[in-house]
Amino acid sequence: MATGGDVVEQTPWTHHFLGLSRAHELSTGEGVGVALLTPEVDGGAPALADAVEGGQSTDCLGFGTSLAGVLAARRVEGSGLLGTAPEASVTVVPTGDPRTGLASPQEIAAGIGNAVDSGARVVLVGTGTWEASPALESAVAAAEEADTLVVAPATVPTSRGPMPGHPAQHASVLSVAAHDVEGVPVARGPLVLPSGDLASVDLTAPGDRVVGTGPGGGHVSTAGDGVAAAFVAGAAALLMAREPDLSSEQVRARLTSTAYTSPRGDADPLSGHGRVDPLAAMAIAPGGTPVGVAGEGFVPDPSPRGSVEALPTAAVVSVALLLIVLCVLGGAVIRLGRARGWRPAAPGEPVPMRSDEPVR
Repeated sequence: MATGGDVVEQTPWTHHFLGLSRAHELSTGEGVGVALLTPEVDGGAPALADAVEGGQSTDCLGFGTSLAGVLAARRVEGSGLLGTAPEASVTVVPTGDPRTGLASPQEIAAGIGNAVDSGARVVLVGTGTWEASPALESAVAAAEEADTLVVAPATVPTSRGPMPGHPAQHASVLSVAAHDVEGVPVARGPLVLPSGDLASVDLTAPGDRVVGTGPGGGHVSTAGDGVAAAFVAGAAALLMAREPDLSSEQVRARLTSTAYTSPRGDADPLSGHGRVDPLAAMAIAPGGTPVGVAGEGFVPDPSPRGSVEALPTAAVVSVALLLIVLCVLGGAVIRLGRARGWRPAAPGEPVPMRSDEPVR
């Protein structure tokens, strides 16, 4: 990929969609270390200069640099891009082929091991594999034991189309799929594992027409489940910085339980628990209670049809009842008047009966 030359001044749609301006009022990810498994990252890009450790000066594909920007890009004058966790620290763990971005299960397993050894609280697998292996399973189990959260793309692109990604199929790994600008999953249908089970998806996040940092400092447009996983890894960093005592399992549970649920519920094979919501995940006080904000009592706006108050309403009801009574009495007077030919009743004259009144 050529070095990025275009710089987007506007704030990307993903920033508004995820409510990051308000989320950053609660946390910016400060002090949380995230390990990024990807072949290369241009750590010299202005937005990444103070964010990335271990980045090289080149990135042939540009994908790793973009993921680092989605995750933790710093504010740069003239740029509207800001990372999901703009004060988190990113350690690059070179993993996979710089020419293709692909990695073997053994390479990813080694990368996860190195990330755990570095003390990272979050591991973002930026390059997946469609093959499982005992080494990869062991590496994920070791990360879980070390209280490190692993986030990975739900699928990986291949020449035969997307396939279920690994290690995303492991129960302790947050498996993330992409959604578009309207929040709709990008995948057209669920994928099936060799065992016959549906591929795992825990959350969805933006993964279509996403603005990220490019090699050289410009901006590029990226897409895919790997990009979506970067947003979720950033959301995890925000939550960990706000509540440092949370375990990786508690962070995982918080992100999934506060997501925008699919109309099909948590069992939706395309979106899992739903769209990640960083602000909602942090708007829970320690102990599981919602954060309250002091405010005034609710006062409804005046109705365009006028005010409805107790006294005017009672007056209207009283007048209506009076009119009904007068109508009934008037009807009786008219009926009796017609029966007597409109002459006054003589003393002792009986009241005439209606033709439809039964004789007693």
